[in-house]
Amino acid sequence: MRRLFLVRHAKAEPAVGRDDYDRALTSRGRDDARRVASVLAEKNLLPEVLMHSGAARSRETAEIFAARWRKVELQEEPGLYDATRDMLFQRTRALPDSYVRVGFVGHNPGLGDLAASLVGSGAHSELRRMAAKFPTCAVAALDFRIPSWDDIERESGLLTLFLTPAELEAGTD
Repeated sequence: MRRLFLVRHAKAEPAVGRDDYDRALTSRGRDDARRVASVLAEKNLLPEVLMHSGAARSRETAEIFAARWRKVELQEEPGLYDATRDMLFQRTRALPDSYVRVGFVGHNPGLGDLAASLVGSGAHSELRRMAAKFPTCAVAALDFRIPSWDDIERESGLLTLFLTPAELEAGTD
């Protein structure tokens, strides 16, 4: 079984007056990233490698997650920046089979669209929440019963987790 973690970067500064690529996280974004990463660590839901787009907000989100997890490899993957669903799907299929649990830290709309296109089953409440909105610092964990990443198909994943900062604030984790 292979597991794909799709992480939307945490809340970032507005784009007004700055290059989008250089937008850093806000204080709230850093707090959200720490809380979400801690919950994933408590549940022992961790990837082996966490790939981020290189944009300041995705890099910082990935670094915060990795600091909470300690045993995750960080990689910059520039192709995740401004990527469409189809680009992300092809990147997923090209993952090295040496990794069984991989995380992408990226951007919407591509990341949320990829999650929606890969999910074939899961708890109805989680599926509805994810379909309605993939907010900043949300994490979707999808499981695939495939021997190789190249075998991944649309609508074949089992949504095992959809976690958002808002539900942690509400105390429903």
